[in-house]
Amino acid sequence: MKKWVLAGVFIMAAIAGAVIYQVVGSRGAASLNGVEVDWRLLGEMDYITGSSSSELKALNGQAVKIPGFMVPLEDNQRDVVEFLLVPSPQACIHVPPPPPNQMVYVKMRKGTEVAVGPIWVHGTLNLVTKKSMYGDASFELVGEVVEPYK
Repeated sequence: MKKWVLAGVFIMAAIAGAVIYQVVGSRGAASLNGVEVDWRLLGEMDYITGSSSSELKALNGQAVKIPGFMVPLEDNQRDVVEFLLVPSPQACIHVPPPPPNQMVYVKMRKGTEVAVGPIWVHGTLNLVTKKSMYGDASFELVGEVVEPYK
């Protein structure tokens, strides 16, 4: 009888573990999901008047993922919390900087490693102008995850 009780406990523990794994895993995957936004859509923001297309307005406050290149705003060489996301490595910060609709100010919830190549940034998009020492950005992204672009 003890064997059956012990076997039942192990089976229940395995089932509970699988359920917990599915629930936690699906939440993690949900944070990586979001509308894929490309730079042509971001370019529809008129940074002079602040007006944008209805498609872009619909993304305000939504989960998105945007490809690009990181321009750190901090001196820390390993861990970065704030950076600008730009569409190409040639759009690095120079004089004059890229137009505001071609820069996304990213504020990560938790620090991330400095990325050298192309990346995806997942987070919540806000259509607000953010000022930085390198120029204005027409968008803010509250970042959740940075991953290599594949």
